[in-house]
Amino acid sequence: MASATKKFITFVAIALVAIIAIVSSVYVISVNGKGGETSSKAEISVAQINKEIVDKMGYKGISELKSGDISAHFDIPENSVTQASIYIADSNISAMEIACFKLNGQQYEEAVRQSIAEHISAKLKGFQESPKESEYIRNYELDTADGYVFMAIGENADMAGKIFLDMFEEEKK
Repeated sequence: MASATKKFITFVAIALVAIIAIVSSVYVISVNGKGGETSSKAEISVAQINKEIVDKMGYKGISELKSGDISAHFDIPENSVTQASIYIADSNISAMEIACFKLNGQQYEEAVRQSIAEHISAKLKGFQESPKESEYIRNYELDTADGYVFMAIGENADMAGKIFLDMFEEEKK
């Protein structure tokens, strides 16, 4: 009898695990969209967003920072973003920079915007002897869409911001 009871308990445990797995899968699919569909622009990584903008703008002499180097440029509050991608100029005489952050929730938008403002202020001090670069920094572009925050410094920064926003407009059509 003890052997039959152990088998029954094992069967019930396996059945419960299977049911939990099925319910979890249904939940994940319902939250993230229907299975089998291609991912939308709103779900692409910040690295992909920045790469597309770099390509479309034809930016040269700009490279993506390694994730470990981001904190040396931006003081982003802990747990406020789930992804970050920053491209900076290869030359220290250029202020050119683009950054994209995926927010960990809409409640973090203002904190990330404040971090960007502090970064801009520090960067402006570093380029105070260069009128052209200082002008680019003062006229930086800052845009948000669907839980992403995008910043651009440089010539035609407004066009980079438009490309960023257009990525999300295409999704809504």
